[in-house]
Amino acid sequence: MRRVLPYIFLIIISLFLYNYSKDTREDIKVEHNYMQDAPYRVVLETYKNRYICNDCDMMIKKYLNSAQVIYNHNVYFFDDVGCMIRWLDRQEFKNKAKMYVYSTDTGAYIDAKLAWYIRDANTPLGYGFGAYETSIGAITSAMTRSTIEEQIGNFKIKRETKQIYEFEEIKQFALRGETLLNPMIKRELLKKR
Repeated sequence: MRRVLPYIFLIIISLFLYNYSKDTREDIKVEHNYMQDAPYRVVLETYKNRYICNDCDMMIKKYLNSAQVIYNHNVYFFDDVGCMIRWLDRQEFKNKAKMYVYSTDTGAYIDAKLAWYIRDANTPLGYGFGAYETSIGAITSAMTRSTIEEQIGNFKIKRETKQIYEFEEIKQFALRGETLLNPMIKRELLKKR
């Protein structure tokens, strides 16, 4: 028995260490049984859970440019507005689902159909769709400040007109492939900057 006891002890210690050395995070693509009629409160700064995009399977690292689809008490997560549009177009419930996007100007999830969009934002997958709650927020996304103007409080617009879009327009751009992932579209949009 004395010979076997150290081996049993070693096996127990090994199992204990193996159990706690594993990655205990849970990858969440869908949150089930969500009963509220409001955006799901995502907490990205937790060690326990990782939210994963349903379209591209990448981990959602930032709130900025993320999106959610809620249908039939299930919440689906996305790291880019373009991912949400592409994924939702393949679903049979695409016209019945509630969509939320993270607003750049207010820092909260808002109804995707009521948001204003720009096409030249820096997004995780490079689709370029930045969401804003107000049209002023979308227009001023193209503004810069010089040090003198900052002291005075005046803004200077980079170009004469800033193109802003509604959801249906952005949806058509994404489904036709007219995003920053297309080199010709990217060159056209970024030369206007």
